[in-house]
Amino acid sequence: MKLIFLIVSATFCLALLCFPSDEHLAGRKAEEQSCTPCHSLRLVDSQRLSRTAWTKELDKMIGWGAVVPDRQLLLDYLSSEYSEAKPIPTPALSADGRPAK
Repeated sequence: MKLIFLIVSATFCLALLCFPSDEHLAGRKAEEQSCTPCHSLRLVDSQRLSRTAWTKELDKMIGWGAVVPDRQLLLDYLSSEYSEAKPIPTPALSADGRPAK
């Protein structure tokens, strides 16, 4: 019985790790709403910046007219999801091995 409980508990914990949190989803939505009116998310995804640099980048974009309803939420998301500690993803390749457009 204990073994079944441990297996079920472990499965539940792993499932929680696989699903993004509400805060993560809210941050992603804020990114899409605030950033995509001017450029693709590929530009954001290719950046790896410190929290200070993301703060400056957000302030610059807001100064240029970006509408950011929840600046703190977006800053938390960007500095977590695209931190300088994470590697830049390799670009997607087409079937013939060339960079996808």
